[in-house]
Amino acid sequence: MSRTTLHRSLALVATLAVVCLAEPAAANLRCSGHLVSPGLTQFEVFERCGPPLFEYSRIEPVIEGVWIDVDEWTYQPGLNQFRRLLRFENGRLARIELLDKPRGAYQ
Repeated sequence: MSRTTLHRSLALVATLAVVCLAEPAAANLRCSGHLVSPGLTQFEVFERCGPPLFEYSRIEPVIEGVWIDVDEWTYQPGLNQFRRLLRFENGRLARIELLDKPRGAYQ
């Protein structure tokens, strides 16, 4: 292998490592066969998934003088599966996070 090819390969590996470490993989959620993804409204998610296991609402500052409505919904897709935390910002799904598996009755 030539020295130039080696340098390119190392640069590619380093770049991929940075990209993979910089942003964690987004979780996904399927409800009744429908994929739930960022951009959906709260109504659309509720229509696909039904009521969440838990809800929490608050107002968060973005920059001085600018606030957004934040709603977090927790879903348990099935037995022995990781819970999902859905974060809505101003009524739209912003992201889905993977939480721990439930404890107690589901173990």
